[in-house]
Amino acid sequence: MPARSQIRNRLAKPLPDEWRQHLLEQGVPKRKYTAVCRAVLADGRVIDELIVEENWIVALDRSHLAGIFEQRIDFDPRTILSLDVLQVA
Repeated sequence: MPARSQIRNRLAKPLPDEWRQHLLEQGVPKRKYTAVCRAVLADGRVIDELIVEENWIVALDRSHLAGIFEQRIDFDPRTILSLDVLQVA
């Protein structure tokens, strides 16, 4: 068995280190978590249900909270201006 769990969305993008630290400061565990966040991007776009799983951006809405899927993450994570934690599991 592999030591690491497989990413559920092979098109997922890594969360930048500054936002990983921000999640830790908000009380999100370092490992084995799924967080629903609200993100504001530099271009003014607001993503109300950004799904972050173990420091990877895996989905843009709650419909992908279960199972393996493919969803393109259509923005550069480095353009995130603010990230608010709504729910952690």
